[in-house]
Amino acid sequence: MDQVANTSLALPAMWDQSPGLSADIPATAHLSVISTLPGLLALESQWRMLEQSAFSPTSVFQTFDWIAAWCRTYCSGDDGVDIHLFAGFDRGSLVFVWPLARQTHKCVRVLSWLSEPFGQYGDVICAKGENPRLWIATALRHMNRLKGIDILRLRHVREDSTLTTVAADQLISARLSERAPFLDLTAFKTEADYEERYSGAQRKRRKKIRKHLEEIGPLTFTQLPLGTSSDRAIDQALAEKNVWLSERGRINRVLNCPGHPEFLKRLSRTTPQGVEMLVTELRAGDNPVSWEIAFRFGGTHFAYITSHVNALTDLSPGRLHFDYAQRACLAAGLQRYDLMVPYDPHKESWSSAMTPTEDYYLPFSFKGRIAGHAYLSHIRPVLRKIYYNLPQWALRLINPVRPKSSAGD
Repeated sequence: MDQVANTSLALPAMWDQSPGLSADIPATAHLSVISTLPGLLALESQWRMLEQSAFSPTSVFQTFDWIAAWCRTYCSGDDGVDIHLFAGFDRGSLVFVWPLARQTHKCVRVLSWLSEPFGQYGDVICAKGENPRLWIATALRHMNRLKGIDILRLRHVREDSTLTTVAADQLISARLSERAPFLDLTAFKTEADYEERYSGAQRKRRKKIRKHLEEIGPLTFTQLPLGTSSDRAIDQALAEKNVWLSERGRINRVLNCPGHPEFLKRLSRTTPQGVEMLVTELRAGDNPVSWEIAFRFGGTHFAYITSHVNALTDLSPGRLHFDYAQRACLAAGLQRYDLMVPYDPHKESWSSAMTPTEDYYLPFSFKGRIAGHAYLSHIRPVLRKIYYNLPQWALRLINPVRPKSSAGD
C-alpha cells in the first residue's frame, strides 16, 4: 500500500495557477493507494460509515457492497483488474474514497472507475466537514507521480456529483455529454396522484398491453426472493436482453460479459447493510414475460437492467413492468426512480427530469495526451454519433446476428 503524507508535490504546468490544487490536506491526514483486494475489503466498516456521512449523496456504484462484489468477481487471480483505490484518512478515520482501476487499452495505460463499465455513474466519496477539492487535488498530484499511468479517464460524471466541484477546472472534457433520466417520486403523494401523470393516450396504450398479455394468462408482478429464484431470473433476463441487442446489430460488452451473471448473483447474496438488490418479474400465467434487476440506495431506485421475452417485443411487456416498478417504489417511500444513462427515447415517458453527465480525462504522459486530445476529445464523439445514427441493416452488417440461446442455457 502506497502512502502519501501531507507534502507539496510538483504539478504539471496546466495546474500551477490553481488555488484548489496548490493547497494541502491537513497535517493530520494522509492519502493511501490500496492496490489489493484484501486491502480494499479491510476498509469495509469505515467505508460503510463514510457512505452515511458523505459530503453529498453518492450512487450505488460507489458503495462498498457494489465495489466489493465486483472486485471479488473481476479482481482476483493473475489476470484480474489492477485496483487503484485512493483512500484518504484524517486522524485514523476514512474520510475520502476514489475507487479507480488501471487497465491497458491498445498500449495506453488507463486509470478509470473501479467497476467500469458496469458502474453507470462515477464519483468520489468525501466526508462532511472535509474539503473535497483538497482531497481530489492531492489524489491528482499523486496520480501524476505514479509509474505506469498514461491517462485518467472518467465516464458519466453527474452534474450533481462531488467530483463536478473540480472537474470543470482541473479535468478536460471529452466532449461526450449524456443525460440520465429519472422520475421524481416526491411529486406524488398517493398512487392516485401517480396515475394522474398519464395522458389519455398512455392509459389506452397500457390497457391494450395488459389485454394482450392477459390472453396468455393472468398477470402477476412479483419481487423474487434472492437466491435460486432470482438466479434463474437473472440468467433469463440477460439471455433475452442479449438476443434483443443481437437482432438489432448492437453489442453491449457489459450485458454480454461472461462474468456478469456471477457478479450479480454474488451481489444478491450480500447481507444488505446499505444496498438493497431487487429482482422483479412480470408473469402472464405461468410464463415470465419481463424482468427488472435493480438496486435501492439512499432513497433512489436504480433500474440497472430491464428485459423482456424477445418474442413478445411487439406486445411491449416492458412498459407495463415500468408502471408496476414505479408504483412499488412509491409505496416503499422512495424519492427517485433512476433510469440511468444512456438516454433512450423509450425512457422519456417514464421520467420527469434528466441529470446531465459528462466524460472527462487528464493525461499524465505523451501517450496519454495523444489518446486524450486526439481520440477522446475528437475521434470518439464522431464515431459514436455515426454509430448511433446507423440504420439497423448497417448495424447488422457490422455486428452479425449471433445464434439465439435459450434463457435456460
